[in-house]
Amino acid sequence: MDWGDSDYDGHILEVLIAILQRDQANEGRIEQYLNDTFEGGGVNISTASESGPRVYFTPSVFTVPSSGVERDLIAVMMPFTLEFDPVYATLRDGLAAQNLRALRVKDIWQHSTIIQDIFSLIWLSNIVICDFSTRNPNVFYETGIAHTLGSMSYRLRNRLTTVPFDLRHHRFLTYHNNNEGRAELARGVSERVRTLIGW
Repeated sequence: MDWGDSDYDGHILEVLIAILQRDQANEGRIEQYLNDTFEGGGVNISTASESGPRVYFTPSVFTVPSSGVERDLIAVMMPFTLEFDPVYATLRDGLAAQNLRALRVKDIWQHSTIIQDIFSLIWLSNIVICDFSTRNPNVFYETGIAHTLGSMSYRLRNRLTTVPFDLRHHRFLTYHNNNEGRAELARGVSERVRTLIGW
């Protein structure tokens, strides 16, 4: 939208505001122009109200899936170690009883790079469950992606885990990784997911 005018920097914002005030439909026209003109365009990921600011991003590390959120899909982010297999199985079975699909990246191989599978799973999921029980850096990274995309997320930790300062303000469901603790975890997650989804 630069016509080479010497006073472009000082007036472009005023021009855009005038265009939008004249007709609110111009916002969509401007957005379409930017997407058509600049390669990759960008993706609106804002979860704020229509009147709030919008956030666009054009990732260079990930490819954004063409489809949107799958209402019944729950992403589970946890370490790929044997001790978490029964935790995941408990979550998966408990959510399946509510007609919800739980998936973790360990069980997906759709792209040549695992980070693309991670991003795609988070993008497509209605809720992202993150287990911080071992303070795994990969889970923290995945949580950051989920937060950036505005995904609804729910956090788990075992009873001995301390959570880093930046995440302490979030609520956590704590559990013991034994039969009784996992059964309690399944009940708690099922209840919370029903509340988040509104089922």
